[in-house]
Amino acid sequence: MSTFKFIALVVLLAGTSTLANTYAECQRPKSQGQQLQGCPNGTIYVSQTDAQAEYGTIQGAVQSLSNDNTTQYILVGSGNYHEVVNVTRQGPLTIMGITPNPSDYTSNTVHLFNSSFINQTSQTASQDNADAVVLTISPSRNASLVGSGPLGAPLQPLFGNSDFRLYNIDVANRATVNGVEYTSGDTGPSAALFVSYANASFYQCTFASYQDTLYVGRNGSALFVGGEVTGTTDFIYGFGTAYFENTTLSSRNTGGGLVAWKGSEQWYGPNTFGAYFNNTKIVKAADANTTLDLTHTRALGRPWNNQSRVVFMNTYMSDIVLPQGFIEWSSSDPRVFPNVTHFIESGSYGPGYNASARNYTVESIISSEEAKKDYSVSNVFGGFPDWVDGNYVYE
Repeated sequence: MSTFKFIALVVLLAGTSTLANTYAECQRPKSQGQQLQGCPNGTIYVSQTDAQAEYGTIQGAVQSLSNDNTTQYILVGSGNYHEVVNVTRQGPLTIMGITPNPSDYTSNTVHLFNSSFINQTSQTASQDNADAVVLTISPSRNASLVGSGPLGAPLQPLFGNSDFRLYNIDVANRATVNGVEYTSGDTGPSAALFVSYANASFYQCTFASYQDTLYVGRNGSALFVGGEVTGTTDFIYGFGTAYFENTTLSSRNTGGGLVAWKGSEQWYGPNTFGAYFNNTKIVKAADANTTLDLTHTRALGRPWNNQSRVVFMNTYMSDIVLPQGFIEWSSSDPRVFPNVTHFIESGSYGPGYNASARNYTVESIISSEEAKKDYSVSNVFGGFPDWVDGNYVYE
């Protein structure tokens, strides 16, 4: 048996299940009035159309839960939910979306969205990126703030959610300008997801926006299996630890990096705060403007601070990837320090991978053996996470 624990692919190809889906029977669409069959006892049902449902909004169901250490479940019926959801409870919470195929995110039928962004030209001192988020997993607004607090924290949260899981739900920030969805580029920070002071895992979910789509912040540990993240500028960013397995990374336009991350050496042990990608793929977004030529425009990442850590392993790179790979923050403020900034590739392939064109003053290439040893899930999280669905992993 391998000494390294790692994420097993839930799907090798869309719709091809390799392991049992924990809540597949609960999530399967059923006749009206029968939807809770096969669900854990006490599951709360949310639906906009089914009279059996206890709530018509996801946030209404979340707010009904006691803030204790009990394990709770919410099942969400098919539909478009225009709302903001904030999960602050300490106990374990699982939210599932009804779907005919839990192994294929393109079959998702639950769509959570809102329309908001931070206008950086008129932003006040009291505003933060945390004020324009669709789904937030954090004990409070103060805990989720981007603009204050330490750069890093211990891997285990000091307080907050001990186990949050989301299955088969699409989350999108459809930022609007003058009532029209902004589709030509960046509005400003407009996140779909924030995770801070929490452990959270996501299965076949999608997250879409333009700028700063997905954030894992202070004391945040998050793991993503399958699904898709869509954006333009620095659309995966944070201070915490995020691990992506078999996830599609879709670029809508040019700008910044795919990833912008802050690291920290001030906490316990080696610096494992960072963004890690395994068996992922980088492509032009299906909804990108068809007139845009994104060939050789997508930088893999740039350093939000000089201790940034971003690792791509076994990743397919389409021709949108910038030949040099990673970039500096800017020409006047590069933020790249040898042996401090860690930009790494291992096993990259596809037309976007050009080893001879990579900028080795910024990044390094390591062997698959080194990648398995140094960047397994267990190594990154300081032990295999007990807040991850066991049916999606093996030793």
